[in-house]
Amino acid sequence: MAKNDLTLLDSILDQYISIGNPSTKPDEVFEFFSTEQVLKDYAFSKEELLQGSVDGRNDGGIDGFYIIVNGHLAESIPKDYWPRSNAELEVFIFTCKHDDSFKQAPITTMIPSLIQLFDFSIPSSKFTEYNEEILRKRDMFISTYKRLATSLVKFDLHLIYACRGDETIEPNIQAKADQAEAICIDSFSGCNVSFEFWGNSKLLARYREQASNSTDLVFEQCINQDGQYIVLASLKKYYDFLLDSKGNLNKRLFESNVRDYLGLNPVNNDIQKTLASSSEPNFWWLNNGITIIGTSAYIIGNIITISDVQIVNGLQTSESIFNYFSGRITGLPVESDLRSVLIKILICSDKETNDKIIYATNNQTNVNVTALRATDRIQIDIEEILKANHIYYERKTNYYQNQGVPDSSIISPLALSAGFICLIYKNPYVATSLKQKFMRDNQKYEKVFSTTVDLNVWVPIAILLIKTDKYLTELKSSIPGSLFRLHKYYRQIVLFITISRLLGSFAFSEKALVEFDTEKYTKDEVVKSIRDLFEVDSSCFSRTKKPTAAFYSTVFRYVAGKYNINSIQAIQARNKLLWSESALLREFGLSDEIIERVYNKLPAQPWPVKTHKRVAQELNLPERTVSDAISYLIFSNKLNYQIYGFVFDEAGNVIAEGEHYGRTVEEARIKRREQSALYYHKFGF
Repeated sequence: MAKNDLTLLDSILDQYISIGNPSTKPDEVFEFFSTEQVLKDYAFSKEELLQGSVDGRNDGGIDGFYIIVNGHLAESIPKDYWPRSNAELEVFIFTCKHDDSFKQAPITTMIPSLIQLFDFSIPSSKFTEYNEEILRKRDMFISTYKRLATSLVKFDLHLIYACRGDETIEPNIQAKADQAEAICIDSFSGCNVSFEFWGNSKLLARYREQASNSTDLVFEQCINQDGQYIVLASLKKYYDFLLDSKGNLNKRLFESNVRDYLGLNPVNNDIQKTLASSSEPNFWWLNNGITIIGTSAYIIGNIITISDVQIVNGLQTSESIFNYFSGRITGLPVESDLRSVLIKILICSDKETNDKIIYATNNQTNVNVTALRATDRIQIDIEEILKANHIYYERKTNYYQNQGVPDSSIISPLALSAGFICLIYKNPYVATSLKQKFMRDNQKYEKVFSTTVDLNVWVPIAILLIKTDKYLTELKSSIPGSLFRLHKYYRQIVLFITISRLLGSFAFSEKALVEFDTEKYTKDEVVKSIRDLFEVDSSCFSRTKKPTAAFYSTVFRYVAGKYNINSIQAIQARNKLLWSESALLREFGLSDEIIERVYNKLPAQPWPVKTHKRVAQELNLPERTVSDAISYLIFSNKLNYQIYGFVFDEAGNVIAEGEHYGRTVEEARIKRREQSALYYHKFGF
């Protein structure tokens, strides 16, 4: 290696640490940096990269676990849009060490984990030695592998060992790597397995790779009007335009699109059928075409060179064309095709105009409209009011990050939404579990991003979230568990009880938040809230799972009594205004008709063990759906709580008994209280 590579790498890591990207701990920063570089070609967002982190206690020597289907994270693919043919599966398993040399121990630790986790005959419930995140990723891997069983044409498994050292590998370490490869090969037939060492020189080389500022497109015909272009390009030349230096689809061209490729939905299925059939009319006759924006362009001969290319409409068409020529549709790569595609090339450097173009060119199908929140007026307004307060609202993925704005000053729509739900709807439990899919549900989206909300309230929410993350990062050394889990599971509850204490009430209003002096929200106040959580449950931060609903309820009662915080009933009152009943039921795959069918199939209580399994089989429904339907029926008082064979009425009296399995009625009462809190937070509209 070049003798200064380690020094240079450490200086880059120090920059990441200085802005808390994603934390201030060197080992966590190195892990993030390594996964970011290895997976750079996929153009994953910071949040997507962090979702793959499984590092922490009981991680089995595995720090990152990524499952990628046709270039997309498996967890981000809508359930109806999985590929039905020519699927490509890639799995990346990371072990990242901040050491300055490669060692045998990390691979030795990983090997027994690979043997166990890749034995799909063993259910995850049998493993007690692995943390929840590892097992969740394993279950996703198993379900993905099974789901793609009939369509899988390529399966690559990458074992990545990253450290800060020289990539000269000692024979004993290489022997361990070969052993790990052999385990994977034995586990999966037809799998391409590679064990890769990423040291300082390899990481630096990838870090230095920059997306080209300009891209060439060879065209057949061109109309130029006032510096704006409409061109016809052959399908093959457009395919070449889409490739990165390694011959893969260049995901960076689509960062301003509404993301992401939607797989084989009806429209894309038609596109692929059209591409695969040479008897069809010319492709551009049947297709709406592609819209590209750039900051400048010039033509030499039949080549147009475009600067700062972004494909803002036509991702579905573009990826279908990529799939066609790369062989994912027909099974064989396509060498040539005489058909053409229509492309609009719009040159503009004004952000607001670009937003209008993005909205107009994508406002054509229901699928795109539900994903097009970035150009909503309310989103633009929030961005502007936050920017006036030196906070950068990243309504378009990586927009400010690509401009070099520090992560500590950037907030995402999902994070801001969660803060709103936490503080305005008094529901830190729901806020902790908020997923991107809520943005696709109009009813839920409008509950948060409503034009009736005082626009000024977004400023304190953003400031308080950023300060909470900053203080939790600074306090990490005195709190068990990983920083990622600390932020993920405790950001909202810490924020909520701290603000409630400072305002002296759980019933604080939007106006109270707008007028609140955020300078009073100090590190010392957050320390008090951390101490309160310890007092409620001294082991809460050591757990790998999200805190239970019962824990939240206990915390609310505890701090209300300790600090004389009034109006605890406001929590439930505001919770009821959050999601509508129908919206919540849809989220769990439920409807009035399904709930009624389950209700009519249930026998009289007390039920025998595994009743929900029998009902699921008889109704041909997933067991989870039936279980959720029963939970909802109990929550809505149409059924009674049944715990350890004891059946309780609404007042908590035992009205019937079945098999108790050695449990006492007091144990059942405790469990009933826990379930009651859980059902309230689950269905408490």
